[in-house]
Amino acid sequence: MGKKADVKKELILEAAKSVFGRLGYSKATLDDIAHAIGLKKPTLYYYYKSKEVLFIEAFSQEWKDSLYRIKKIAEQEPDPHKQLLLYIRSSLRYYQEIVTQHTISIKVLIETRSLFQKLFAESRAKETNYYAAVIKEGIEKGVFIPCEAERVGYSMMVVKDLIQFDEFERAFYQQLPTINFAKIEQDVLFTISLILNGISAQKQL
Repeated sequence: MGKKADVKKELILEAAKSVFGRLGYSKATLDDIAHAIGLKKPTLYYYYKSKEVLFIEAFSQEWKDSLYRIKKIAEQEPDPHKQLLLYIRSSLRYYQEIVTQHTISIKVLIETRSLFQKLFAESRAKETNYYAAVIKEGIEKGVFIPCEAERVGYSMMVVKDLIQFDEFERAFYQQLPTINFAKIEQDVLFTISLILNGISAQKQL
């Protein structure tokens, strides 16, 4: 796309941020966004094929920047074990903030899971690498026993995702009014602690 198209995309993204912020994800439509900048829906559809893709692109950089700040804060914790738990707890709470702020429905969270994973493949890889790097640091410090840090880091990321998604599905099929984010946090931290205690140089009782 040329410079004119890039400008058009920026206008669309700014309009999308405004509309999503005002109406929330579930209520906002592509028609609302097109109307906000005087475009016809087919023109908007030329640039963005779905509301999901537009939503993710509109806020993805903001989310990545926030997670980067969360990581930098966590890195100030000198104990690798505590640092990992701090990062995971903070990232879970930030995710809850996003869902609440944009009033994303349980149904949408389930339907868009694979799309989010695909579009955030790079971020997920960075998250796994971060976990692995902290585990390696812990091995050097004698906090963790020697292990395959990359595999452990990947397992941590997968466990976190699966516990979240399991709670989304439970809330959806039981027709609960809201997602129990406190339960997600407790279950994730419990399971991650089991993993970290398993590689701890001093086994936790």
